Amino acid sequence: MVAEPNTIAGLLPAMATVSVLLVLPLRHWSTAALAVLVGASIAGAFFAVMWLVVARRRQVAPWTRHVNVDVGNVFVTAVVVVCLPQHINMANLYLLTATFAALLFSARAALAHIGAAGVCYAAVLAFGPATAETPEVAWAAVFGTIAVVGAVVLGLVSVLRLAATVDPLTGLANRRAWDERLDEEMERSRRTGTTVTVVLVDLDGFKAVNDRDGHAAGDHLLQTIAHAWQKQVRDGGDFLARIGGDEFAVLAPGTDQVEIRRLIKRFEEVTPARVSFSSGEATWDQTERAPDLLRRADLAMYETKKLKRPHDGRGHTA
Repeated sequence: MVAEPNTIAGLLPAMATVSVLLVLPLRHWSTAALAVLVGASIAGAFFAVMWLVVARRRQVAPWTRHVNVDVGNVFVTAVVVVCLPQHINMANLYLLTATFAALLFSARAALAHIGAAGVCYAAVLAFGPATAETPEVAWAAVFGTIAVVGAVVLGLVSVLRLAATVDPLTGLANRRAWDERLDEEMERSRRTGTTVTVVLVDLDGFKAVNDRDGHAAGDHLLQTIAHAWQKQVRDGGDFLARIGGDEFAVLAPGTDQVEIRRLIKRFEEVTPARVSFSSGEATWDQTERAPDLLRRADLAMYETKKLKRPHDGRGHTA
């Protein structure tokens, strides 16, 4: 579920819509209240379809998911205001927005959305219809519940994300983390115009190492190289990942060709003796999709492999 954010984004309004529809036969609603509930149900169904059908077929900007949570808080608030006079407290629907935020966002962003839900409910209790309980007790019960649930989900998701995004052998980011980071940098590049360059690095003859010295030696070599290369990338800038068996990738935003060559040179200097690699890079043209960008870097890397002579030590793109 965490790996399919658009699915979660669609389930949020879908579940809220079902909850609202279930209360319709419970009371005799006024025309205005019925209009709000039916309108909220239609809006929820619309957003559910948009996320489950449309958004899953195309890439959407991450910020739209934040908007989805904000709309969800407004949706719940409107339903709570309408239902309170009928002694039906729908405030627990804020659990949906809190859970969604905890599943997909950073701790800071999730806590901000959970806090926003608390503010919305406080406004309802302060200015909306009277409740059977005192406003303070009602708010503490609801907000306490969503805060605890949000904290628990955040904790579980943080553990799952770490396990799902770290390569267990080298400790580097894995392919999933690489894909997510690349999407983020491309989105940032769209907004700011900053260049985004990817570098693919493939060890030469790594299969021979496994065949000659055994897989344990091959694993040790990968760990040694990963540790050495990680020290050469820019802190807070470059992003190094292991995306395949003996294939690594570097995401280098805001760099030019000279800086890329310097990075490759640093990799060469710290790579163990008698080990060589080939690399290829590609800079995003602001229009292509992420797979196409990686394909260009991959082709450049294999062109380097083909051009290297058997006795060459190390090779990289010019």
